[in-house]
Amino acid sequence: MFGNRKFVGALLLTVVLALTLAACQSANKTPTTSPEMVYTQAAQTVSAGLTQTAVLLPSSTSTPTLAPTNTKAPTQAATATLSVSVTPLVQKSPTRSAGPDKAEWVAQSPGDGTILNPGQDFTLVWTVKNTGTTTWTTDYQLRYYLVEQSLRMGAIDIKFPKEVKPGESMDLSLSMKAVSTAGDFTTIWVMTNKEGANFYPLTFNFKVGGSGATATTQPTVATTP
Repeated sequence: MFGNRKFVGALLLTVVLALTLAACQSANKTPTTSPEMVYTQAAQTVSAGLTQTAVLLPSSTSTPTLAPTNTKAPTQAATATLSVSVTPLVQKSPTRSAGPDKAEWVAQSPGDGTILNPGQDFTLVWTVKNTGTTTWTTDYQLRYYLVEQSLRMGAIDIKFPKEVKPGESMDLSLSMKAVSTAGDFTTIWVMTNKEGANFYPLTFNFKVGGSGATATTQPTVATTP
C-alpha cells in the first residue's frame, strides 16, 4: 500500500516537472501568430493572387459576329404543270370532194326511215351517178366510215363492181343485219378513189322496233327536177 502511494507521488511529480519545463520553453520561443491573424493573412494572400490572376488573364471580349452577306433567299422552283385536255371523240361527217371525182345520189333501197326488226337481214342498195371527169374503176371502193362498229351491221367494204364513166350510174349493194336494240340509227359509208381519198358519202337512216314490229323497206328515189 505504501509502495503504491510512493509510486503515485513520483508520477505526479514527474508530470509537474514536465509541465514546468514546457512552460519555460514556450516563454523563450517567438510568440506564435494567433489564428485570427492567420486567417487574415490567408485572405489577403488569396485576394492578392486573384488580383494578379485577373491582370494576367485577358479581359473578356465579345466574339465578333460576321455580318450577313446579301444572299438571296432560295425561291421555290416552279413546278411545271402538264395540262392535258381530253377531247371527246366525235365522228365528223364526210365531205364531198372538190377534185375530179364527183358523184350524185340517185336512189336507195330500203329508204330512209325504214323500220326494221332487231337482227333482221336485209340488203342495202345505193344507186349513184358519176358526175365527175374521171372514170371510176374497180380499184374504187365503198368503205365504212363510222367509229361505232355495230352500225356496220355485218357488211364489209366492197370494190366497185364495174367501171363507170362520167355520166353513167351503178348500184352499190351491201348485205346487212339490223342491230339488236330498238332506236333510231344512221350508218355512213364513203366512196373512195384508188388513191384512198374519200369523195362522196352515202348514208342510211333507219329505225329498229320491238320484236313484234313489222319491217317496212320502201325504196327512196331521187326526185326529178
